[in-house]
Amino acid sequence: MSPDPNTKYDDQQSKRRKLEQQSYPDVSRNISIYSISSKHPLNVRPAGNSYLTSEDVALKEAKRNSLGHLNMFPEELLMELLTYIDDKETLRNLSHTSRILYAYLYDEEIWKKLFVKSIEDSTQNSPQKWNGSWRCTVLGIDKKHSANIILPDNLVCSDILYRPFQCSQINYEKLFRKIIQEEETYHLDALSDNLKQLPPGRIQRIPESELSLEQFNTEYHDVPFILTNKDKTRWPRWDFPTLLSRFPNVKFRQEAVQWDLALYSEYLKSNLDENPLYLFDCSSEAMTTLRKEYDSPSIFKEDLFTLFNLNNGQSNCRPDHAWLIVGPERSGSTFHKDPNYTSAWNAALKGRKLWVMLPPGITPPGVGTDEEESEVTSPVGIAEWVISGFFNDSLKIKECLVGITFPGECMYVPSGWWHSVINLDDSVALTQNFVPFSKLTNAMNFLKNRRDQISGFRPYPVKESIDYAVETLLKGKNNEDIEKMREYSEKFNSLNLGEKLINEDCGEISELPPMPVYELFKQLLILNGKEDELATALEELKKLESRNRAKTSGRSEAWEKLTTPALEEQQGFSFGFNLDESSDEE
Repeated sequence: MSPDPNTKYDDQQSKRRKLEQQSYPDVSRNISIYSISSKHPLNVRPAGNSYLTSEDVALKEAKRNSLGHLNMFPEELLMELLTYIDDKETLRNLSHTSRILYAYLYDEEIWKKLFVKSIEDSTQNSPQKWNGSWRCTVLGIDKKHSANIILPDNLVCSDILYRPFQCSQINYEKLFRKIIQEEETYHLDALSDNLKQLPPGRIQRIPESELSLEQFNTEYHDVPFILTNKDKTRWPRWDFPTLLSRFPNVKFRQEAVQWDLALYSEYLKSNLDENPLYLFDCSSEAMTTLRKEYDSPSIFKEDLFTLFNLNNGQSNCRPDHAWLIVGPERSGSTFHKDPNYTSAWNAALKGRKLWVMLPPGITPPGVGTDEEESEVTSPVGIAEWVISGFFNDSLKIKECLVGITFPGECMYVPSGWWHSVINLDDSVALTQNFVPFSKLTNAMNFLKNRRDQISGFRPYPVKESIDYAVETLLKGKNNEDIEKMREYSEKFNSLNLGEKLINEDCGEISELPPMPVYELFKQLLILNGKEDELATALEELKKLESRNRAKTSGRSEAWEKLTTPALEEQQGFSFGFNLDESSDEE
């Protein structure tokens, strides 16, 4: 008699129920915002110190004389004006005219912007070496031999200058020590199968071997969780020295720059950035090799966006979806949602990552967005967000989840969830975006109703995919979707956009009409035998659109039906309250 395939699952559930009778204590995770003891290298003080010197005539006179006519400008405007100087020698000379201007031109962001602009304006992709700071690198001076001017106490009291330095000195290990200790306990208990009931606000850990695709799609697709695995060979054992030894001269994308790994390694060792550069690469030549060295968790392999890979890869308009992530301690990502309403998994290979997560419909504290969430504004960086008290504000929201992934663990991020990530150590990670069947409705709603927010689809690959689909796969067929795809292709041909736009994101090209990605996706689902799944998703999409309309208009679907002309004719009355001249109230 063959064993019952459900026996293993039932045993696991029984074990889980037994262990979950135990529970962890609910301990406060609030952090204490402490004052940074390190002094600014130039002795710049916080703005509050200016109240201590409000009657000091000598200091006021010294500042006025040091700035000359520039003293008439508010500090914010002065800093803005300095960013318009695009010549390093002019900036250097200006910084030598007075102690106060030296302090304002010591700001790293000014030199970083100048560096990035110089890269954009030339064919040179990177400097020969990193000198410890953007200022020293641009000026070609050794930071060890760079003489700094020490300002008299309270001569310059400026949050604009002091705050970035304060953020660059933040010690997350100390700040999050309670959370780190607690999460380490959960991590070790999960590896030893010592499962317990978690307090609110924590992220559940699940052994990778115990979660089936069916369970994921029915029970777990809507909430973040952490996959654990006892097998230390489950993920590649890449650390930064290993990657550096293999790819020292390969250029990787680090936000605004593209450096080879040897140069980035020098940056990792020594930088003064408030927000350290984060390597987030999907297209370097190294990634071709690295993608062959790991395997996605089985529950995340179901990915409907693979349908955009047509004609055996000859026509592939799928947005980038797999990245290598490398960053120093203190780096990370501010609050965001993953593109095109995709879900994601993120495997920590080296270093610990702290996650702050909020579900759709709840905007994180300190983050501003419009109704459509097309524009997102937040503090300059993660450290600023934490120091300003917004982390503690997030913990007051009962739906907020905070957790830490340790090396070998994999975080699942459901589509539409806000998340911010802080690297507690120098880190290496892998991440991929995907669309499972359980999130098909969400993805279709985004592609249909948020067309101006679609990203990652590039014009030429989309055009090639549409042409191949219409002329080969859908040849002889016609419907509204196919007609829209043909119209787009004809419009594209008439614009003569030029080869320069081949790598542009579709959202950045104003000349193009909205791309019919939604229509193409529907037809690809049908062509690949997913008619039933598509029909279910479209039915759910109608309900979702109806609920969204009700939220926007303040009127329910039932009310809309009662007040439509068609219903008025059928039933002989209306709740529209449209009184005309023949009313009985005349």
